This record gives sequence, C-alpha cells and structure tokens, in this order.
Amino acid sequence: MVVTDLDGTLLRDDKSIDIKEYETFVKLGELGIIRVAATGRSLHSVRAVIPPNFPFDYIVFSTGSGIFDCKTQTILHENALTESQIKYVMQLFQNEKLDYTVHFPIPENHCFHYHQPNKNNVGFNNYLEFYNQYAHPITNDIPPFVKACQLLAIMDFDMERFTRISGHLLDYKVIRTTSPIDHTMIWMEVFPKNVSKGDAVHWLCNRVNIDKSAVLAIGNDFNDIDVLDYAGHARLVENGHPELHHRYPMVSSNNTNGVSKAIMALIEM
Repeated sequence: MVVTDLDGTLLRDDKSIDIKEYETFVKLGELGIIRVAATGRSLHSVRAVIPPNFPFDYIVFSTGSGIFDCKTQTILHENALTESQIKYVMQLFQNEKLDYTVHFPIPENHCFHYHQPNKNNVGFNNYLEFYNQYAHPITNDIPPFVKACQLLAIMDFDMERFTRISGHLLDYKVIRTTSPIDHTMIWMEVFPKNVSKGDAVHWLCNRVNIDKSAVLAIGNDFNDIDVLDYAGHARLVENGHPELHHRYPMVSSNNTNGVSKAIMALIEM
C-alpha cells in the first residue's frame, strides 16, 4: 500500500498534479499495490483538486474521520463527536475566546457553523472567505449540535497556548495543522479519540489484509505524523514542516515529484 497526503505533498503549490505522479500511480495499480490519499480535506474539498479519473483506490479524508472507496463510490467508515463532547469543546473554546467552527457530520462536513469573538483574526477571516458559501454563524436560535465531524479553532502561532488548551482535551484527538491557507497560523482540530490518518490506514489495512510493514506513507505536516509513524516506510517531502525534518527520511519537494521519487526508490517499477 502507498499512502500519500495531498496538500503540500502530492499537490504542487498551485494545487495541480504533475503528469509524472499520475503515471506512477497508474503503474502502482498495475503492480497490484493499493493507492490511498490521506488528507485533512473533506470529501467535497478533495473532489475540487483531484480529477475523477485519478487512480486512487481509497481516500482517507478529514484527517481520518472517513474512508471512501473510489471503486464503489461509497463511504466505508466514518466517525463523529457526540452532543456532550461538542458542548464541552464549545464551552472550552468560548472560555478561551477562540474563533472556532463546528462541522456538520460526514458527508456534509464541508459545511459548518462558526463563532468569532475576534474580528481581527486574519487567518479565521481568510477561512470564512474561502468557504463562505458553506459557513453559518452560530446564533441563539440554532438547536444543540447532536453530531459533528470535528471542531476547528484557528489561532496565532503560540505553542504554549496550544499545549495548555490541549491539556483540557485529553479525551479527544487534538491535531495541530499548519494553516494551508496562510501557512503561518495554527489550526487546532478536535476529533473523537480514535480519529487520525494513522488509525484510518490501520482500519483499511485490516480490511484488505495488509501488514503495516508493507505500507509506504508520504507527508509534509503535523497531521501526517500518525500515519508516518504507523507505516513501515515513512517519507517527508523536502518542503515539509522544519520541525519534522529530523523525524523521517526526506525526499524532494511537492513541486519536484517527491511522491513519485519516494515510490520509485522503494518499489521496482
């Protein structure tokens, strides 16, 4: 199995995919190797950047909240936060005066409600502008959220604050992601405890009877750590976050076919 992140890994900076990467994934299929995208994007957002004919077998989306079978066009597996979990995180974020979103359950999790006490939060404003057609403010007449895919808080880079708030969320999966929109602010993503790209790939490996020693994973950011640590073979693209450079063997960048080079260095094609 080959597992690749999308943004900053398979996708070039302009969100396109080089023809070389396409050809490599076609060859993987001919060799009987399972091809998986593992991304923080929702399924709706994945479809905006991946052509319908791109040769993936499965898509792990929303940082492992769901798994999509490309052949049958069905969702195989999904997770959600419960009503009590949502209430707890919302109250914590409001106490911390964080700008945050509450995302609808899968498959509509590209849609969200939001609370924004800090109108000068540039990163959050950019997020709302980018997804404006799917954004709905939280108002008093909105009923309690019964299920949600995740909550997302967008904050300035402040690791001390991030760590302190995360300490109140030990019963959840908290994932730090570098904003793919402005590449500077921190996204604090809160999921059910069992959600990560690594957990989803483990679930998929059990389904198709593949040992993790036969998995190659390629990524670039903090939300890839779980799957990189799970895989028997892990590679970080050169443009990956500097804090991760010492943790994994590196390959060339997303703009210079790093994914194909990682694959071809390990698999005879």
